[in-house]
Amino acid sequence: MSKKLLSLFFIVTIICFTFLIKGVQVYSVENKVVAQKKTENKIIIAHTEIFGKLERPQVVFNHGLHSDAFKKEGCKTCHPVIEENKLNFEYLPQGVAKVIATRSRDKKSEMNSYHEKCINCHKKRINEGKKAGPVICGDCHVKDLESVRIKYPIFEFDFYYHEKHVKNLKKDCSLCHHIYDKEDEELVCEEGTEQSCYYCHDNQGERGPSLAVETRITDKKGLTVRKVTHSRCLNCHIDYNKKGLKAGPFVCSKCHTGKFRTVAELAKVTRPDRDQPEKPFINIKNGRMKGILFNHKFHETNAKTCRSCHHETLNACKNCHALTSGPEGKGINIAGAYHDVFSEIGCAGCHKIRKSEKKCAGCHHHLLEMDLQSKGPKKTICSLCHSGKREYLIPRQSISVSELYAKKVPEKVTIKILEKEYEPTIFPHLKIIKKLVEISNESKMATYFHGNIQTICEGCHHHRRIDAEVKKDTPPFCRNCHTIFFDPQNLNRPRLLAVYHRQCMGCHEKMDIKAKGCADCHKEKAVRPTGILSKTTDNHPRLKQIGG
Repeated sequence: MSKKLLSLFFIVTIICFTFLIKGVQVYSVENKVVAQKKTENKIIIAHTEIFGKLERPQVVFNHGLHSDAFKKEGCKTCHPVIEENKLNFEYLPQGVAKVIATRSRDKKSEMNSYHEKCINCHKKRINEGKKAGPVICGDCHVKDLESVRIKYPIFEFDFYYHEKHVKNLKKDCSLCHHIYDKEDEELVCEEGTEQSCYYCHDNQGERGPSLAVETRITDKKGLTVRKVTHSRCLNCHIDYNKKGLKAGPFVCSKCHTGKFRTVAELAKVTRPDRDQPEKPFINIKNGRMKGILFNHKFHETNAKTCRSCHHETLNACKNCHALTSGPEGKGINIAGAYHDVFSEIGCAGCHKIRKSEKKCAGCHHHLLEMDLQSKGPKKTICSLCHSGKREYLIPRQSISVSELYAKKVPEKVTIKILEKEYEPTIFPHLKIIKKLVEISNESKMATYFHGNIQTICEGCHHHRRIDAEVKKDTPPFCRNCHTIFFDPQNLNRPRLLAVYHRQCMGCHEKMDIKAKGCADCHKEKAVRPTGILSKTTDNHPRLKQIGG
């Protein structure tokens, strides 16, 4: 290939690559703009569940614009009125009653319905000299918008909104809550049975047998959470608005804001009253472990929703999860329900999530829930909950650092066992203890489980045994257990260098502490020695054995 041809090929390649990159950027920016700034009250009309692969591009429908244009006429301009004179916020083709009854929707009727309704309305407004939408296919089915995705953030109906509704509706729960009467096959409202809409209408979630009849009916009728909440909430808001009363929003972007209240913001909001006990004593019949006094009220104010724990119904866990696993609990027994560290709806799993938060993760990232040698749970932590005592233990006293001053606790520790290329590390021992104590005292959960200053110390001195120590408050050094070289006889015991770096750098990483580079802790030596290790270990007989 000639040099000119090669140069031309190179230039064309660069141009194509640049064009491709710019095209991707424009596409990405375009989608980002549509997704974030231009989505207010817009929706996608595609119905791929009916049409399958679309012959024409999807329609980006400006719902907000149409709502403003037909403010006087109201939502019934497009949405049909169904039972109890309520609007159906699904757009349905002609023959609404038949569609609702059979759930049958075919391509032809769906397409004709949109075309007749939309185009005829646009033509009518044009004839009346009013501003109107397009009447040509390509003006609605725009090629440039076929890849646009509009997704509204979910709306959380939290305890704040619930309390407002309880007060404004004068505690009439029947306007929102109902249960299904299997004998009469109808919806009824019974005081004390109020539960979350999700229990029956969240067809995406896995459900146990307790609400099998209800979920089967809601699934068959397509009564999803989205559909029933829009139907109940929007119709109620519209009715209140018609009466001139203060009402909630009925525009998409006013509810789906993407802003959510935190647990701390909801802490002082009144929780729904279902005669739940404040401090039930959990004691499983024929169980071999001591009972637990559980502070239900405390946990209510530390959760965003009751479903954080009560994932199937609001009943007690033992109603579904028995001492031995059965179909009611989907094969999970009561011990598994409470202790599964991988499930966020159980006690152990929820606590593990809390311990992984920024302030706690510094110590807890390496403190495993399981003893690797016995391959079982660490037995010492069981008695903290399984005390068998019916009096409540929280709040314990906050941990105080004052008791450390009477002991021989060094303010700073010099770590020099691994010095080679760097100067010894000055570890601010007491300063770190004070910070960890401060963090612990801010959390009621930590206050209970830590108990005393000894637990804080065990964040680093994690395998110390006080009863075996020669002198009080003199825990072993890291190097007393962890050797310079890896010990193949103890696979779960890292070598000393790994221990320091995992412990220190792991803490810095998890707690987002800036000091993460070598020089942040180790001052470099003016003259750096040669060789792999320091002089005291250069000729160690096991270097060859470990490939050093």
